[in-house]
Amino acid sequence: MKPYYEQDGITIYYGDCRDVLPTLAASAVQVVLTDPPFFMPAVHYAGRARYPRSWSDTSILAAFWGVILDECVRTLTPTGHLFTFCNGDSYPVFYPEMYRRFDYLKSLVWDKGSIGMGRVWRNQHELVIAARWKDSVFVDGVTTRADVIRTPVTPPNERLHPVEKPVALLRWLLEPTLITGGLVLDPFMGAGPTLICARSMGASAIGIEGEERYCEIAAKRLTQGVFSI
Repeated sequence: MKPYYEQDGITIYYGDCRDVLPTLAASAVQVVLTDPPFFMPAVHYAGRARYPRSWSDTSILAAFWGVILDECVRTLTPTGHLFTFCNGDSYPVFYPEMYRRFDYLKSLVWDKGSIGMGRVWRNQHELVIAARWKDSVFVDGVTTRADVIRTPVTPPNERLHPVEKPVALLRWLLEPTLITGGLVLDPFMGAGPTLICARSMGASAIGIEGEERYCEIAAKRLTQGVFSI
């Protein structure tokens, strides 16, 4: 598959990650860091009659995530790490799929420092699942990391993607896990903050995005040398 953008160790592919991931080399990626679509896809309770919700409704998301994980695991080195963002509803769907494929899982909390959308209990945090194997390595010199990350969100007027993550947050995850010369993969790259973060750390990166407009935005950022947000 021909890259949409390729320069200085950063590669962008425009397409469905389920089609692109199988074309990538096996055991080459050091860190997978991504923010997949995690809102529940099955909603069919809008009728006048009251119907109980069923856990089987989550099977669509679980099956989708399982396919993505299989390919991400194939691309990871035996010493690698995988991070995925999720929320309270998708966490219990994502977790079992990752539990079956990794030796260790750790739940991290991103404290955004201010409340967002919601009713009564309004959202101030997002969850991250950190996955690794027994042979996964951490960078020398990184001693401790809290499991609560306090980093402000990217201001709405500065976002080029609806759920854009701040580079400071991504760097917090990559610093202890990305070895020198390592390769970062983001199968749902959006406007490219993971690639920008990797490049600012002197690493290589691969991003995959299904919307061409975001591929264009990410490529422009990288071409213009926009290494922070």
